[in-house]
Amino acid sequence: MGRAFVGLVGLWSLCTGCQWSSNSSSGLTSLIRVQGGQAAHGSIAGTPSTIPATVTLLSTTLTIFPGASNKLIHGIVGPDANAVALGVAGDDAYWLVPALAPEHDDPHAFDYSASLSFSPALATSPLLLSDPNDPVTLTLPLSLRAVDAAGNFGSAAIYTLYLKPQGLDGTLVVSLDWDAPVDLDLHVQTPILAPNDAGLVTVWAEGRSAEPKLPDGGVDGNLDFDSNEDCQIDGRDLENVVWTGQPPAGHYIVRVDAFSLCGQTSASWHAIAYSSQGTLGEASGVLTDAATREAPTAGAGLTAFEFYYP
Repeated sequence: MGRAFVGLVGLWSLCTGCQWSSNSSSGLTSLIRVQGGQAAHGSIAGTPSTIPATVTLLSTTLTIFPGASNKLIHGIVGPDANAVALGVAGDDAYWLVPALAPEHDDPHAFDYSASLSFSPALATSPLLLSDPNDPVTLTLPLSLRAVDAAGNFGSAAIYTLYLKPQGLDGTLVVSLDWDAPVDLDLHVQTPILAPNDAGLVTVWAEGRSAEPKLPDGGVDGNLDFDSNEDCQIDGRDLENVVWTGQPPAGHYIVRVDAFSLCGQTSASWHAIAYSSQGTLGEASGVLTDAATREAPTAGAGLTAFEFYYP
């Protein structure tokens, strides 16, 4: 740990060629911002590669949203590099993230993690690319580069982020995505009372479609897909509850239920609700095997956040 700390101090003090800005507003106009990271003016592709160190991204959930925050990523950098530069080639800034925790399988490598936020203007950025397998989907090429204590850069590892535009799928959308091959379930409790005094309607895997026409004229939401159902891993790691008509007005509760971790030790998740008004609520967290001990019912799971519509 001591060597990593000295290396980081050296990086911050010696990296004069990296154009680190002392201006606190640096990076405010970039597509990506990193909580706790340090912004650097210019494109991440602008510095030559002079060291063999590389970066690996271990997060598998690569869906992003305009204006979303707290997108957690993590991975490994090395050998002998204890910081990661990340950004999008062509953007006006990129970010430096320290990697201080030694990687347990390699004493010359370090673990890193970062919390990303995305500009609300992301959906109209010229840096977005078309997905060749799905012309409707836009992608963002995230570049990750290793940086050593002297400020030398390694070559870029490019990871594709998949843009989920807000407001395109429905009047109201609640989404859950996660970063491991596990069976998580999205539960959205609505303001609508179910028939026969059964309580409030919850849209989830066992109740994907409640009565579509409600007494007050509202239309209840539908779950689009039960991802990784019963540990049949589909790689989607994403569920959405979508209202295509007028959602019922009132109080909503968003829960994340760990049906099974499918042999994994933990899973990071991110949930968001949005409408034409913008983001209505958002949260991220980590679930462990202890979260699977609750019976799978409509009210099961961790409460991620609550919101009111409209």
